[in-house]
Formats: sequence, structure tokens, C-alpha cells
Amino acid sequence: MANQDPLRHFTAAIGRRYDFLYLINGKVKVEGLEVEFPPVVKGPPAPIFSALAREHPWDIGEQGFSTYLMAFDLGKPQIALPVFPSRFFPHPGIWVNERSGIQKPGDLVGKRVGCGSFGTNYSVWCRGVLRHQYDVAIEKITWVESVDEHLLEYRAPKRFALERIPGNERAAPLLAGGKIDAATMAGGGMGTELSGIRPLFQDVYPEIKEYVAANGFFPVNTVVTVSRAAVARNPEMPRLMMKAFLEAKALYDAEISTGEEEEHMGLSLKRLESETGLRLSPYGFKANRKCIQTMIAYCYEQGIVRRLYEPEEIFLLLDS
Repeated sequence: MANQDPLRHFTAAIGRRYDFLYLINGKVKVEGLEVEFPPVVKGPPAPIFSALAREHPWDIGEQGFSTYLMAFDLGKPQIALPVFPSRFFPHPGIWVNERSGIQKPGDLVGKRVGCGSFGTNYSVWCRGVLRHQYDVAIEKITWVESVDEHLLEYRAPKRFALERIPGNERAAPLLAGGKIDAATMAGGGMGTELSGIRPLFQDVYPEIKEYVAANGFFPVNTVVTVSRAAVARNPEMPRLMMKAFLEAKALYDAEISTGEEEEHMGLSLKRLESETGLRLSPYGFKANRKCIQTMIAYCYEQGIVRRLYEPEEIFLLLDS
């Protein structure tokens, strides 16, 4: 380890799924760099979101999009690459207690809705969809937190009603136990098999189709970030990493096209394309600018960030 070249050696803490597996297993090499992929997670990267937001102890990381925006707004020394390894729609993640009387999005008004923490990516997208697709007054919902924010210094705006349930319990058992009326959950509530709860939308694809028709993009779940210190060590590192990410993404896209990979974040990519015309989006800044701009707007509306940033302010590789 003592012989590592600081200009070439970098660490990358990323999820072990989808196209990133090609980087981790060595099928895709990063030209000109020596990149170490420490086994900090076994699958999705959520367990490292807090560390990345607070200290960014690895040179390169994968974190929730809203968490990155919060960290950027609070002055944390990191910047994003236009690489979005996971995408999702929040619609499948809205679940309700069967005894709550909730039948449609508007029924959430006046209810207690679990959200993990207020600033979690899936909750921010959910509130954005509720407000803009369904005209729901999200300030008239009580948002119930059950875990700490990734950034402890963050404070949600006082115009939102927040409660905190102690114990760091997941939303699904809280919902099944009747402690909350509804919840927004990551990954469409994948693995949620408790009795007494159900998805708000029995068929999410018509709801997703409506959102896509109005917005035209596949919402971002996670984004790749790099520490500013790592960029200062080697300003070419972001572009070299981008090249490798694009190569891995091409291999993943090929698996999708042949049917080897059909599911992404709990959604059928085949059905998504047939019903909305939407495919898994490419990497790069230009192709994703509208999605980035929309998420910034949602974060600003909800007080996750204090200023309405331009997308160009928060990403590198703007020519991609």
C-alpha cells in the first residue's frame, strides 16, 4: 500500500448491482487509474449514504440524489458526476394501512405518513409527485420520521408538520402496526410482505405513464459523487471514471436489450417501455438536465436546499 501513486490510486464505494458489477468484478477497467472497490456494501449503497454525505471518506461514492443536493447546499466538499446508476418512480413505494381509509393520493391529507427521514431521496420524489401530479397539499400531511437524517445538521422547514418515532424502525412494520397511516418506501417497497398493508396504486404503470407524459424522464435515485480533494489530486480522474462508467452502462444496456436483465428497482423495464416508451436513461449531463433541474426544484420547494441552483452548478463534465 505504501507504493500507491496518489495521482492514480482512488477508492470507490458504490453499490454492488446493475452496471457497477462490471467495474467491481474487473470486466471494465478504468484506464489510467488504479481504482479500489472496498466491499462496504453487499448490494444497494444505502448503508454508506450517511458517511458519504458527512465525510465522503472514499474518493468516489454512490449516494441518494437528494442527499447529495443537501450535502452540496450545506457546503460539503464533494461534487457530482452525471452518472446515475439507479432510477425509480416513487409511485410503487407509496403504501397504506388497509384500515386507514386511504384510497387515492388526496386522502393522504391529514394523515401521518412515514418517510424514513424527511430528506430521503424517495420521500422527496414522492412529495414532488404528490404536489405536481396529484395536486396534494403536502404541507397538510404529517411526515413521520423513524431514522436520522444523513446530515444531522439539516432542519426541515417549519411549514411542514414532522414527528419522530424512536427506535430506527423500518416504515413497513410501523405501517403494519398501525403507528402510521401510510408510508413512502425505497424500491417500491420491495420485500414488503406484511399483512394489513397494501400499495396505494394497485397498478402503478398508468400512474407512471401519466408522469412520464408530463415530464419525459426516468427519475434519478442515486448519483456518483467525488470528493473535491480527489479531483484536486488528479483533475483528469472524473473524465477517466466517466469513460469507464459509460462502458459498464453499455454492457448493462446490452443485457437489458437481450432480456437477461428485465427488472430495475422493482420495475419491469419491458412493461415500462411498452406502456410509456421510456427506457433506462443514458449517462451524461445533457440527456439528464431536465430531470436534474426538476429534482432541484422539488428540493427547493421542500426546503432540502436553500437556493434554486442551476444544474450546471452541481455537476462536473457538463459537456457529456
